[in-house]
Amino acid sequence: MERESRLEAFGLADEATLVGMADDVLEDFEVEVTRGPTVGLLMVRVEEPSERLPFNFTEVTVSEAEVAAGDHRGYAMVMGKSPDRAVAGAVLDAALEAQHPLSPRIETMLSDAVAAGEAEWQRRWSTVAPTLVRFEDVT
Repeated sequence: MERESRLEAFGLADEATLVGMADDVLEDFEVEVTRGPTVGLLMVRVEEPSERLPFNFTEVTVSEAEVAAGDHRGYAMVMGKSPDRAVAGAVLDAALEAQHPLSPRIETMLSDAVAAGEAEWQRRWSTVAPTLVRFEDVT
């Protein structure tokens, strides 16, 4: 799993699963928290549809953390006020970077989280899609 996909998966994974997996990794993997965990706000920018101009839509609460394990760094940012989830994600990111023996299990867990997230998105879309309004250009 590419790092960008992995970082997205941390946001989709269940907190208890992430923390449990991080605890398993920490049994034989020493890390140092180098930043955070912190809770802050992140600006969400969107594009206005008629002129395609970007504007700041809203702010969302995020939690982030960074850890170090030797030469390997781990990072995670997740939506919401969830510092434990951010630290767990950072630990798992560092473990994957270091090719920890539990890496295959971590990757499977993250892939399952992505699949569940996609299934939930499809379920929600199937509920909303029938209400989509399509406008035709008048010439």
